[in-house]
Amino acid sequence: MRVAKLLALLGAALALSATTALAKPLYDSVKSYVFVLNNKNFDSQVTKNRQKGITIVNYYKESDGVSKGLTGGYENFAKENKGMFRITAIDCEQFGSVCTKEGVTKYPTFRVYPAFPAPTQDYEESTVDFEKLKKLAAKFVGNRVVEVNQNNFDTFVNDNPGKPKVLLFSDKKGIPLIFKALSAHFDKTLLFGLIRETESGLISKYKVKSFPAVFLVKDKDSKPQKYDGKEYNYQAIFDFINIYSETFVFKNNNEESVVSAASKPWLSERVPQVAQESFDDICLKKEGALCVIYVAANAEQAKNSQAQIDELYSVGQSFASKISRGINFSFMWLDSSAESKFAAIFELKEADLPKVVILNPGKRKRFLVHSGAISEGEVSKTLDRILGGDAKFVNIKGNQIPDVVSKYPSK
Repeated sequence: MRVAKLLALLGAALALSATTALAKPLYDSVKSYVFVLNNKNFDSQVTKNRQKGITIVNYYKESDGVSKGLTGGYENFAKENKGMFRITAIDCEQFGSVCTKEGVTKYPTFRVYPAFPAPTQDYEESTVDFEKLKKLAAKFVGNRVVEVNQNNFDTFVNDNPGKPKVLLFSDKKGIPLIFKALSAHFDKTLLFGLIRETESGLISKYKVKSFPAVFLVKDKDSKPQKYDGKEYNYQAIFDFINIYSETFVFKNNNEESVVSAASKPWLSERVPQVAQESFDDICLKKEGALCVIYVAANAEQAKNSQAQIDELYSVGQSFASKISRGINFSFMWLDSSAESKFAAIFELKEADLPKVVILNPGKRKRFLVHSGAISEGEVSKTLDRILGGDAKFVNIKGNQIPDVVSKYPSK
């Protein structure tokens, strides 16, 4: 009798084992976008990927009553985010030792494995929402994207000449996750710049008709390569960058240097203040630049006249696409009380301020005082006269520009 019971139990165990062995996995290791893990490849696909990448693991059991219904959604999630994250799954009925080693006790469990040294993090919601899972993983995506505008455009595209630049024109708030992830992946070889829809001059320069738009450039004078693909996802943009960046790369003796001068705060401001560092970068050492300067009596007057200063930014937008004429206008504002020696070269009285002056810092140092109203239309007319050769400049006495003494104010 006892032998019969033992044989029955053994038969049941064998039948269960056979059923488990023959059970069809939830994800096809050949056709699925979800990478199928097992006890042999877990470390190579998950642990080693933490040197730089981010992996999402779905720990499941078909018998848990939930995972089977999630396969379609997880497949779509893996397809949409291919390349940005490594998206995987492991059957904990078949490879229980791995799941036990990882401390998994409930099924399904979705766990994010970020790059070291960040700790792993489980998705804790009671119901599975793949957009929320994506947001959880996105917290660990690095970001090396620089905000690019008309002030820092030349600096950004010309810095680090051995590294091509990827430009994204966007009408969205924030920085798209795809672009952050691409910047993190190509951190040693490419620089990434984001241009907002408000930068109408740069939009005109690149003839952007719709958003998003992606371009790859070597410098401001080289012909850009535009991404013309129909799909805007990580893998599609990655493939485009990977192919075309090769044609722009040339040897750079300082390949590890990826710090761009475009990260300087004055280069990211619409109309920055004249100070030691900013004046050099934006006007004095910028080839072919004429400096359009809003001269204020003091910082308080400049603060109260922000609307007028913003008018200069609007002028800059309309003239950004005209730099091919050989003149590049840069826009700044000056606190004449802090820079009295510098302000004196314009021969202005305090009672006349604010005024707009155009400074030519070239070999023949000259200036022109804008005589009309400080508005986009009137300042534009003055700049058009300069472009047409009809404007009369005044030579600076001694042909010298005094040193700027102010340090750039911290924000």
